[in-house]
Amino acid sequence: MKTETSGGVLRDDPGLKNISTALESVACRLPDKVAMSGPDPEGGYRSVTYRELSEMVNDLAGAILERRSEPVVGITGDNSIRWAVTYLAALRAGGTVVPVDRELPIHEMLTILHYSGANMMFFDERYAGDLTERLAGKDIDLVVMNSTGNVDIITHDELVNEGRNGTAELPSEYDPEKPAAICYTSGTTGYAKGVVLSRGNLIANIRQVSQVLEIFESDIFLSILPVHHTFEGTCGFLFPLTHGASIYISRGIHHLAEDMKNSGATVLLAVPLLWEAMYRKIYSAIHSMPGGTFKYRLGLAISRLAEVFGGDGVRRKVFSGVHDRLGGAIRFCISGGAGIAPEIVDGFMKLGFVFLQGYGLTETSPIVSVNTLERNRVGSVGPAVPGMTVRIDSPGKGGVGELVVRGPNVMKGYYMNPDATARVLSPDGWFRTGDFGYIDDDGFIFITGRRKNVIVSKNGKNVYPEEIELILGRDEFVLECMVTGKKSETKGEEIWLIVVPDKDRFIALAEAEGFQLTADYMVEHFRRLVKEFNASQPTYKRIARFIVREQEFPKTTTRKVKRREVLKEAGLETEVSHEV
Repeated sequence: MKTETSGGVLRDDPGLKNISTALESVACRLPDKVAMSGPDPEGGYRSVTYRELSEMVNDLAGAILERRSEPVVGITGDNSIRWAVTYLAALRAGGTVVPVDRELPIHEMLTILHYSGANMMFFDERYAGDLTERLAGKDIDLVVMNSTGNVDIITHDELVNEGRNGTAELPSEYDPEKPAAICYTSGTTGYAKGVVLSRGNLIANIRQVSQVLEIFESDIFLSILPVHHTFEGTCGFLFPLTHGASIYISRGIHHLAEDMKNSGATVLLAVPLLWEAMYRKIYSAIHSMPGGTFKYRLGLAISRLAEVFGGDGVRRKVFSGVHDRLGGAIRFCISGGAGIAPEIVDGFMKLGFVFLQGYGLTETSPIVSVNTLERNRVGSVGPAVPGMTVRIDSPGKGGVGELVVRGPNVMKGYYMNPDATARVLSPDGWFRTGDFGYIDDDGFIFITGRRKNVIVSKNGKNVYPEEIELILGRDEFVLECMVTGKKSETKGEEIWLIVVPDKDRFIALAEAEGFQLTADYMVEHFRRLVKEFNASQPTYKRIARFIVREQEFPKTTTRKVKRREVLKEAGLETEVSHEV
């Protein structure tokens, strides 16, 4: 095992000096090409060309500068063309963007606006009542992005028109060290902190990704994740627009297959829970077809045989029906934001999809590593991207230790929080990720779990909940599960499981076999599952008790489980639990 790996040299790219000039360059080169398409509030889809996008960005930037000489612009709302224009205009004006999670309670949005020093706030109309009431008398300009005319606030379109006739002079140079965005973490395990990403951080990460993943101007990115999230913001928004590709904004997960087909999408970024939902739906459809299981196995056998004799892309041809139902144009899929079960990755690849897993954090703009078309190892989050060095701190058994990283994409720090910054960022630029993992001899990085989630057994052994969750999550009757530690006076820290049953599958089984489904039946299934797991594990990794939870886990807008909230709701001292 290695204790350190580097992604090599990050090459200079004169066309990617900063986001604003890169967009201007694309608009000059491809003025009539569609830059973005998105749902129109009045129905259907609206598209804008690169020329139109650039003009709107410049006009809005001018209007922003006429109001604020040093703009700090908050944005919240659904993914939309106006959201994108606002973000890009704030950067064009030389300001700082504060992307706000659209699912946050109003009081948390207000806290973010206060601590970030936002002096402008752009938002969807549904927030208008709360924000205008709570921000009345404050020194902050309010702008509604998708107004139906029911609120007396200046609209995004009015501000664009105002800037078109304005006289503000836009910057011609940008300081790469100046904050471009203050991104507040989702707070899945603690309180949110404002991650300061400079202009240099963002453009460096765009250059890093472009050096390992080739993007064509003909590519179409389907935008499904909330764009306020850094994974989507950098990789699914800024990356394609600075390379002349197109973005098609999805109407949501329930319309995903239809949107993939209508858009002709070639690139899809998503988080594990979305990929898992797609995986289950695809394979359920395959096996429910008459002779579907036989045809699937035959298809795998044919594709394996053809690959032995040098066949290229055979699986995609064999399973063309699956690809056609998803538009038939997907070049590759990327999973990020959390760990994904290797079985899910392998399942997509068996159907002929190119599936790449990556790793990153908001604090790294976000990409640290990613598998590539040439180097792809299932189970790994890939090699480090160019310009990034990854080190394993204090490696233990199997070379596992905390990942510490350094590169031009590492944040400047947490906004107005020097103590929190000092805890994770050294003076010479090494950032402590809080993730445990190891590096194999070929430089591929593997993540084993979060430092905050590690369970320490009585004999001092580390247990990584994520590893157990991936194993138990393979069971078809487990919708989702979480593993945690619970202090015991006599046994140290015990391992507990919280499991959410897939009721639809249980119901289908009961109907097929003609019995009455009961809660006890589900409990007994999970008891058998845990016993089988325990029998295959060393003593310190065995689960002591489990809880069957009725409701799905609460999640962030990017489908990350809110672990702290789940544990609080579970109330492990009083919740009904079951012996194994």
